[in-house]
Amino acid sequence: MAGVLDYVFAGMVALGVVCAPYTKVEESFFMQAVHDILKWGRISSSFDHLEFPGVVPRSFIGPLFIAALTYPVNLLLNVGAAEGMPVQIAARLALGWTVAWANSTLGEAVAVAFGPSARRWYLLFCITQFHYVFWSSRMLGNTLALVPVLLAQASWLRCVAATSAVMRRHYYRRMAIILVSTCAILRFDLVVFAAAMLFAEIAGCTRRTVLAAFAALVLSAAASLAVDSYFWQTPWMWPELQVFRFNVLHGRSSEWGVLPPYYYFSHFVPRLLLGAFPFACAGMLVDRRAMELVIPYVAAIGVFSANGHKEWRFILPAVPVLNICAAAGVSRLCQARGVLRRVVRPVAAAICLISLASAILMMHISSLNYPGGHALALLHRIEHSAAAVRVHIDTYAAMTGVTRFGELRQDWVYDKTEMLLHPSEFSNYTHLLTSTPKLHKNTADRDGFVVIAEQYGYAGILITPLSLIPKTILFDHRLPFEITQKPLVWIMRKN
Repeated sequence: MAGVLDYVFAGMVALGVVCAPYTKVEESFFMQAVHDILKWGRISSSFDHLEFPGVVPRSFIGPLFIAALTYPVNLLLNVGAAEGMPVQIAARLALGWTVAWANSTLGEAVAVAFGPSARRWYLLFCITQFHYVFWSSRMLGNTLALVPVLLAQASWLRCVAATSAVMRRHYYRRMAIILVSTCAILRFDLVVFAAAMLFAEIAGCTRRTVLAAFAALVLSAAASLAVDSYFWQTPWMWPELQVFRFNVLHGRSSEWGVLPPYYYFSHFVPRLLLGAFPFACAGMLVDRRAMELVIPYVAAIGVFSANGHKEWRFILPAVPVLNICAAAGVSRLCQARGVLRRVVRPVAAAICLISLASAILMMHISSLNYPGGHALALLHRIEHSAAAVRVHIDTYAAMTGVTRFGELRQDWVYDKTEMLLHPSEFSNYTHLLTSTPKLHKNTADRDGFVVIAEQYGYAGILITPLSLIPKTILFDHRLPFEITQKPLVWIMRKN
């Protein structure tokens, strides 16, 4: 059964990719990097990051890995052209299914530490969580880092469950090497979770482990320096060191917004876990081993809470551990005597079904959040016979789904130049993807652009008044809410 659930998890990841194949601005660097590696291989002035470097640099090692996995598909479909959404979908599936494999590896460790029943419940909770499933294929540094983190957590569980000192030290050393390498290459902020895990099992640490971890740090830093100095065309480029300086030494992460200290625990953790949340709380009460796993992660989240800028993806590594705690709790409660034993399993199953339904609904809503990508695809369909097109893609459209994979025509020019404020600055373009159509319409003193299509996107949810819900469901045969859309990106042609 657990093996089947592993495939179901991979299927849910694929469903998320198919529902929303486009990407948002936070995924831009990694997705564009995969495209450029597939298309050009060696560094050139055509690489997107040289024109749009972003706030802080990121390592190319992750994109190189994804590009290597995607290369056979790209070769089969495009003979190296790296164009078209099928290749972008293949790249995202490569990442998502790698996460699914790592999650399956952790699931096997859950079976060793807590039993086969806990493994099944762990996978069920993972399958029914929107954020965990949907973002497993998103091109973020957090998601790329999730793969080694899951493997490290598997080693952590095996270390905890080991019956001999030799095996305990072996798995501790493996965990330390994976975590140190991940922090050095992909996400420096994982050092908080890494420290929590390593300190929790400090009894397994030996001199050999310290030397191995130090060697991993040196080799990882050297690999990043070599790869990223080349791709960023900057000597001694170690991206995660730059990120550390930006966020910690300069404290500039707060420029992206500040939330209160309790927000991770009061909002993000329940939102991430959905139906697993109450069982995670129960697991800490009924299973001592589960509580010992969770305490280091609760402490790590507490450390993150001290930083004013908060995003749910910063605590993504905590989700598998909290799911393990929830699974252990359900498994232990199912072994209880009396009525509790008969009630827990159907209640947990029902909650999983509700979580699954909400996850699928949220996938549908999320698919409406990429009007820029849909608008570019629509432009290609409308102007399929046009040549020598010069299209300007404004910032909003570029941030909501436009990537180089979607730039299908070799005879077209796709321009994302920013800070064009006056209508006269758009005179060289034949088409626009814009969120401000009024700026470009005809006036008495100049010819402008005309709207040829509108791309709708998510605008909110209208909740049916409580008194009308019975009528809406029973007689109108509708859900008691409505997902609304409005025009967000306009496709315009020069008059």
